[in-house]
Amino acid sequence: MIITHTDYEGLAAIVMEDECLRAVVIPGWGGKIASLYDLRHDREWLHRNPHLPYRLPAYGDNYVRDFDAGGFDECFPNISAGDYPVTPWQDTPLPDHGEVWSLPWQVSEDDEELHLAVSGVRLPYWLEKTLTLEDGCLRCDYRLANPTSFPMAFVWSSHPTFAVQPGLRLHLPATSVQVEGALGPFPARAGETVAWPVVGGVDRSILPPRDAGTATKLFAMKLDGGSVALEDPEGGARIALHFDPELIPNVGLWMNFGGWAGIPDVPNYYNLAIEPCIGAADSVTDAMRNGTAGWLPAHGERRWWLEFRVA
Repeated sequence: MIITHTDYEGLAAIVMEDECLRAVVIPGWGGKIASLYDLRHDREWLHRNPHLPYRLPAYGDNYVRDFDAGGFDECFPNISAGDYPVTPWQDTPLPDHGEVWSLPWQVSEDDEELHLAVSGVRLPYWLEKTLTLEDGCLRCDYRLANPTSFPMAFVWSSHPTFAVQPGLRLHLPATSVQVEGALGPFPARAGETVAWPVVGGVDRSILPPRDAGTATKLFAMKLDGGSVALEDPEGGARIALHFDPELIPNVGLWMNFGGWAGIPDVPNYYNLAIEPCIGAADSVTDAMRNGTAGWLPAHGERRWWLEFRVA
């Protein structure tokens, strides 16, 4: 594995590369992973929104309208904008998609790993992410620390948005999903739990035509394993996300197949976000309500890991 520095669409970036996989990281933009390129199959796995330029955000900027540019962002300590529910930070407003995606992360490196870290703005936490790459596997090791005397509830979600096309197959280790929201002709609404993968007589694990006109946010609440995969049956390319379901107990799916765009007057997007997460809701309040919120002990820490493996 080699680490180099480059300019990526006008922004300072760090490239990690081995014989199988190349990853591009932008520390100044929330530690975003802008590219996961499968060298053996000549395939870019991460979505790139052609309607938004790459530029550095400021804290609290509008994610959906101005910065939903694709790649892999980190969402913490919340996803949907709203007031934080837990004392002593109760009623503190948190921005859409959380704090850390818009912050510059501290960065250091050696021959074997890339270390990224960021501190909270409105909540006092410290989040670290260490990246290593070997044999086509990008591993992200996380450490979250709480320096205060008060426990902290949170939602953490990985937010990699994948470049996909009709006919790809999604392998999800679950037999049911909960609907967080749905747009277009989808046969279930927010709050409902439905069987997976066949919903309304349609196998949702096979990606539909580009004009399907649906956009749904789903959560797998009960997992049968710690691996989610996306596969191209024709080209043979495959990317799998591996994790420990005891540490990351939920998976969110943002399945946007021509059903929504965050920018006026552009065609609806066609992409898929596969989001191993801690907390099966977009707000901390809702995650506390359904019993899935993460908790960070007073003066404590939590650790977890996530791998992206190409084959």
